[in-house]
Amino acid sequence: MKRFLKRNMIVIIILLVFGTIFLYEDYQLMKDYQKTADTRNYYIERCKTETITDEKEKNFCHEILTNKVIDPDFYSGFSDVLVWYVQPFAYFLFLIVIIPPMIPICKMLRNKYIMNTNLRESYRNFIKKMLFTAYKYLWILPVLAIVLMIPLLMNYSLTPEYSIVYNYGWNTNLIYYPVLFLALYLLNVVIVSMIYVNISLVVARFQHKFIPCIILSYIVFFALEIFLETVVRVIILQRIFHMELGMIFNIMDIFGFNDLYGIGSLFLVNISFLVISFVIVYLVYKNKEKLVIQCEKNK
Repeated sequence: MKRFLKRNMIVIIILLVFGTIFLYEDYQLMKDYQKTADTRNYYIERCKTETITDEKEKNFCHEILTNKVIDPDFYSGFSDVLVWYVQPFAYFLFLIVIIPPMIPICKMLRNKYIMNTNLRESYRNFIKKMLFTAYKYLWILPVLAIVLMIPLLMNYSLTPEYSIVYNYGWNTNLIYYPVLFLALYLLNVVIVSMIYVNISLVVARFQHKFIPCIILSYIVFFALEIFLETVVRVIILQRIFHMELGMIFNIMDIFGFNDLYGIGSLFLVNISFLVISFVIVYLVYKNKEKLVIQCEKNK
């Protein structure tokens, strides 16, 4: 048990810290929703019991007494907590994904593991072992997403009446199929997490020290986001092709699940990014000799 805790201390800390933060943000959302409901009930009771003479108040009371009360559902609540409560933490999600795998990956490269095992295993097996190490923490963000969902699933309906009536949250018809919605949402989180890991793997190929690798990966991540938002979205899509599809190129918003142009388009873009990232990882690790030479320079 002690060995397990020691080897997974970073992951445990991440889960405890961000799990607590996400649960607190859920609590804040539900408290705000309750305040809104209490205020509405107060005015309903007031309109029923008091004599209203002011014309504007009469119109207000007529509206509040005749309109059907529709409580927020899971989808609207989940959308609100992502946009208004969790969004400030979006900048840290990339680090949550890459820090746990980069600790052992950088250690393998810095300590010249490939040279020590050169006679005992093939380069292909070395790469397989390294990729397994890199991808074995892909479950972290999906688990945190589930932690964020659980209080909302327990307190709000999966019937998307509020979302439909007020055109709130997601536009996709998937909200009529909760299991499929949740499965595809978590799958999208895994896909983007893999893109994040691939970015850090490319950086680790050239920078074997852990802290510089994390910093450079973060810089590359932001540079890529700026490129997609400015060059791809503004210059290419908006100015040249007069299209507004650029929103789905936002790889920073991993929890967003932007369905504005359809779930199919979102997955097509993210899977394309994933394939491109795999190709780049393959290209930078393709040459064994170059990697060995790079590892030999480590002191």
